[in-house]
Amino acid sequence: MYLHKLATVLLAFGLAAPALARDEGGISSLAISRCAGKVGIDTRQSDAAFGLIALDGIPWVTIERTEESVGTQPITTTVTGMGAFHRRNGTSIPFRFTCVLDARGEALMFHASPLMRNLGDSLPPATVVVGSASYPERMVLPKGVELRVQLLDIGKPSTAQVIAEQVVRSGWQVPIPFTLRLPKDWSLEDRKLAIAARLVLAHRSLFELTEPRPITAADLRKPIELTLEKVESSNH
Repeated sequence: MYLHKLATVLLAFGLAAPALARDEGGISSLAISRCAGKVGIDTRQSDAAFGLIALDGIPWVTIERTEESVGTQPITTTVTGMGAFHRRNGTSIPFRFTCVLDARGEALMFHASPLMRNLGDSLPPATVVVGSASYPERMVLPKGVELRVQLLDIGKPSTAQVIAEQVVRSGWQVPIPFTLRLPKDWSLEDRKLAIAARLVLAHRSLFELTEPRPITAADLRKPIELTLEKVESSNH
């Protein structure tokens, strides 16, 4: 019964309204990070050409509470959304995904369904913000590090709104590329935009932008290059 429901959910994803920024280590929900970690481990084990995996968060992800099970393992959360695999040979495979988590928030299963372009399947129309993040230190990042990027509307002085975000797991590439997608019908007029980014390992920020970087209309028409600063241990 669960597999039937899973197949139904896999074909759909929700558009969430812009959300208030929350301190989850640079992402609106840690569920997205847990799913990225699961697919990263599975892909490294099965694909020698693994390069990069990106999962989109707000506004393309839906996170729902549930009372189902995978075999004998109970699950409490279902995450559905979209993302992309990028292989070392330069090919990119966009997909829709379903990920399930247990009561501890651990990802039990991740299933990706590539877009069926021969049948006219495609990603929703979007305004795309592309860029990359690097860091000044000469070091190889440990396995499990992920880039978390958020596009913020900081027009209101009291709090910022997350209007797009992405989690990226890279097996080899620095600078680490990212792509933030906004629904095509969203107006950016009268918005004060900024990008926040950090490299995180097991809930600990290794590198980050010390302040969100303001983004102008001209920035949206070209790749954005971010240089992250090392986070001192006293700030962890």
